[in-house]
Amino acid sequence: MSKSIIKRSSTGSAMYAYRSGGPVLLSIGEQSPKALHQQGALSTEEETGKKLYVPWGTNNDFPKIVAKLMRKSTVGRAGLQLLTKYIYGQRLMTYKVVDMENNGQEVVQLVKCPEWDEITRRSNFDMVRLGLMQDYAYFGINFPEIRMNGNKTAVWGIDYHKASHCRLAPYTNGKIPNVFVSGNFPDAKNEELATYPHIDSIRFYDQIEAIKKNTSNFKYIMPQYWPDVLNDYYPVAYWDSSRESGWLDIVTSIPTYKKALFKNQMSLKYDVQIPIEYLEELYPNFKTLEQEKQDEIVDDLIDEITDNLTGATNAQKAIVSFFRTDKQTGKPVGGWVIKTIDDKMRSDAYLPDAAAGNAEILFSMLINPATVGQGNTGGDYTGGANNGGSNIRESGLFMRSLLKADRDINMGIFKFAQAYNGFDPEIQIGVQDQVLTTLDTGAGTKKVVS
Repeated sequence: MSKSIIKRSSTGSAMYAYRSGGPVLLSIGEQSPKALHQQGALSTEEETGKKLYVPWGTNNDFPKIVAKLMRKSTVGRAGLQLLTKYIYGQRLMTYKVVDMENNGQEVVQLVKCPEWDEITRRSNFDMVRLGLMQDYAYFGINFPEIRMNGNKTAVWGIDYHKASHCRLAPYTNGKIPNVFVSGNFPDAKNEELATYPHIDSIRFYDQIEAIKKNTSNFKYIMPQYWPDVLNDYYPVAYWDSSRESGWLDIVTSIPTYKKALFKNQMSLKYDVQIPIEYLEELYPNFKTLEQEKQDEIVDDLIDEITDNLTGATNAQKAIVSFFRTDKQTGKPVGGWVIKTIDDKMRSDAYLPDAAAGNAEILFSMLINPATVGQGNTGGDYTGGANNGGSNIRESGLFMRSLLKADRDINMGIFKFAQAYNGFDPEIQIGVQDQVLTTLDTGAGTKKVVS
C-alpha cells in the first residue's frame, strides 16, 4: 500500500502531502495572498484643479453644461429619453441558464430570488433604476447608493444619487476612497459635502471583507460606468461627439435665429400701385377733404384689396382695374399695377441644416432617425426607403441587441449584492422586453431576454 508523506515548506507557512506511487499532490495550510490590482499612473490632465475631489470638466460643471444644452435640443433630449427607456427595458427578472440548444441558443428558466426581491422592496426600485438609467444615458456613469443592515452582514437596500450631484475623490494608493455628494456643484463648499465610501464596480470582491469589518459606515456608493478609453474618473458618453463637433450648437441655434427673423422681418406679398388720380376721379373733392378723411378712404381701399387678394378662398381669384387711354399717345393712363414681391428669406430657410444636424445627433446615439419620425419631415436626410415599418422595427431589435452590454454594466449592483449576501451564484438578472413582430408571425409581439 502506498504511504502518504507530509512535508513543510521552507518558510513553514504551508504543508504539502503526497502519496508515494500516486499522482495527487495536496497543499495544506494558508492560501497565497490575493493579487490586488495596481493602478498605474493617472492622467494629470483630468486631475487638474483637484482638491478634496476631482472636478468634473474644466470648471467642474460638465453635467450642467450637458443638461442645459440638451434642454434646448428637441431631438437630443428626445434621443436620450429614448435611450433611457431602451436601457431600462420592461420587465426586470432573475433567471438561470439551464441548457444550450444545438444552435447555441440559451435555454432560460425564470427563477425567484427572494433575497434580491427583499432588497428591491425596501425602496421604489423602479424609480431608482430609472434614475440610474437616465444618468447613464446622459453621462455614461451613475451613482447607486448601497445600504447595509445593522450588523453589516447583508446589503439591505439600494438607492441612488444624481450624477450631477456626485464627485470622485482622487486615487489614493491605487483606489478611489470616497464619493462626495452635493446639489450645489460646481460651487459646493467642503463643509456642505456628504461623504460616502467608494465601492469599485470592477474589483468589489476585494473589498467585501473590509466592508463587513467596518462598523462605522453603512452607506456606500458604487459608480457604474462605461469604461472610458482615456479618462480615469468620469467617462464621456459616446454620443458626446455630436456636442464636441458642434452639431448640437448648430441645431439649437437655428430655432433662435428663425424666431428672431419672424419677429423682426417685414413680410410683404404684393405691391399694389394705384395712381392718385384714381382717388380724385372716384372722389372729386378728394383734394379738399381733411387729412383724417383722406386716410380713412385710403385705409378702406387697402382693406378691400387685401381681402380680395389674400386667403384660401381667394386663390386664383381675378381682380379687375380700369384705366384710360391717352388719345394722343395711345398709352394707358391711370391703370393699377400689381407686383408680387420676391421673399428673399424663404420660410424653409435653414431647415435642411436642422434636418442634417438632427440626423447627426441621432447617429451619434446609434438611433435610426426614422425611428423617431425624421422620415416624415420632408427634404434631405429623411431616410428614403429606410422609413419602412420593417426597417424601423429591425432598427429597434438591433438597438436592443446592443444594449446587453449597457444593461450588464447597470446590474453591477445585483452582482455586488449577490456576492456580499451570498445568494445563489447561478442566478443571473436581465430584462425581458416585449418587441414588435411582423403580422405573418401570427402574433403582434414576442418576448426577448437581454
